[in-house]
Amino acid sequence: MHEMHVIKNLFQDLLKLAEENNTKKITNVYLKMGEFTEINPEILTYFFKEQGKGTPIETAKLHFEDSDMRELRLVSFDCE
Repeated sequence: MHEMHVIKNLFQDLLKLAEENNTKKITNVYLKMGEFTEINPEILTYFFKEQGKGTPIETAKLHFEDSDMRELRLVSFDCE
């Protein structure tokens, strides 16, 4: 399950960006994901929610945009 590895890297990026922007809460996370990444979006969402507990990402919702490329990329995020 490489979803856990992806979540770890995604969280590091989001938490760093949140700190740099004095963000208390991330509400939405927008990802671009290709069908050939072999990442299951449902499993990714589950781990995202589980690992986000107690962090500024705790209530954030994941949004996926399809891509023709083999990629998983953080596009943007909303925050308060």
